[in-house]
Amino acid sequence: MGDSRAYPLFRSASAVDTLALARRLCSLMERRGSVVELTADLQTAEDVWRMVEVLPKAVYNAQAVPFDAHQWTHEYRAETLPRDSYGLVPSLPFRVDVDTPVDDELEDLFVQALGGGPASIYWDGSWPDVPELDLLANAKHEAVEVAFNSLDIDWELPADEHTVFVHLSNLGNLPRAEWLARQVGAEVLGDSVAGR
Repeated sequence: MGDSRAYPLFRSASAVDTLALARRLCSLMERRGSVVELTADLQTAEDVWRMVEVLPKAVYNAQAVPFDAHQWTHEYRAETLPRDSYGLVPSLPFRVDVDTPVDDELEDLFVQALGGGPASIYWDGSWPDVPELDLLANAKHEAVEVAFNSLDIDWELPADEHTVFVHLSNLGNLPRAEWLARQVGAEVLGDSVAGR
C-alpha cells in the first residue's frame, strides 16, 4: 500500500447506486484498464453458494483454516468445496479475489451475490489532463474503487453503506479529487488515505 492516495467521494446504502456512480467515474478515465479486480469476504454458506454461481472458476480461500504449505487446504476451487453448507461452516469466512476482464454484467452479478461482508471492485486507469487546474495525467496508481459494506478501503470500518473512492498518484491531489467529484455530482467526503 502507499503508491496512491484514495479520496472518498460518495457513500450510499444502495449498492446499485454506488456502483452506478463508480461507473460514471470510470467513464471519465482517459485510459481504463481492461481488467477489474473483484474481492469479497463471504461470511455465510449462502454467501459462498451465491458467489460460486457468479465466479465458478475462482479460488476460494478459507480464512478459518490454518495454512498448510504441503496441502494448500485453505484454497478451494468451486468443485472442491464441501458439497453441503454444514461442511463449509468450519472454514468460514471465505475470501474470493479475482482479476477478470471488465464486464458490466459480471460486475452487476457480483454485487447482487454479496452478503453482509466487506467487498470491493477496483478499476485502474488514468485520469485526463485538466488544463484549467494545471493538472496533468499520471500513468500510474490511478483508479476507482468501491468498498462495499465498509467506510474504508482496508475494510476496517464495517458499515451498512458502500463507499466510492478515487485513487490518485502518491502525491494525492485534492484539486483533482474535487474536480472528479464535481463531474459526477458528488463531493470529497474526507481526507485521503493510503491506497495501493
